[in-house]
Amino acid sequence: MKKTNIIDISMDLNAKTIVWTADPPPNLKPILRKPKDECNFTWLDFGSHAGTHIDAPYYLYSKKWTTDKIPFARLMGACQVLDLTDVSNTITVQALKRHAITRRIILLKTKNSYDPMKKYNPQHVDLSPEGADYLVKKGVLTLGYDYQSFEREGKNILHRIFLSRSITLIDNLRLKHAREKEYFLICLPIKVTGIDGAPARAILLEQCRL
Repeated sequence: MKKTNIIDISMDLNAKTIVWTADPPPNLKPILRKPKDECNFTWLDFGSHAGTHIDAPYYLYSKKWTTDKIPFARLMGACQVLDLTDVSNTITVQALKRHAITRRIILLKTKNSYDPMKKYNPQHVDLSPEGADYLVKKGVLTLGYDYQSFEREGKNILHRIFLSRSITLIDNLRLKHAREKEYFLICLPIKVTGIDGAPARAILLEQCRL
């Protein structure tokens, strides 16, 4: 007999969530609160790339998919977690080649998943351009990562490598409790139309024997 284990790999999104250094922090403004008011109502104010979120190709290419147009097959399906927690600086091709890539949805687990995220770390583990090219050649269609970006200093070199090919990107995953194995991913962005990115709730489904 098997049971399904659900692993939440989403980042908490609140006023303390670490965002890109040029972005304002999320503001969850209480408009109405019981018992003074009839109900509880909160106004949400944050960027489209806050917390766990999807980067759509439209982020850099105005004629490509916006977040609401990304096919569900890119956001739901069999995926593979690669454990790269042995990498201390930059993920290279050599580091990636130590793992057999068998799926087209890949999540990269690094030391970033163990960062308490009290402040932005400009030296977070990143991915090399050569590593990005390698993943493209391996046929990856959706790539998830455990920090605000795959690259440092606000550069878009890797984003262009991926998004020019309409490869879906998932940022700010929390993969601390995920092992190197295959799972079923569900990561659906809020259906805001016509935009470059959107917050998402991401979970992994794991089949376990009782």
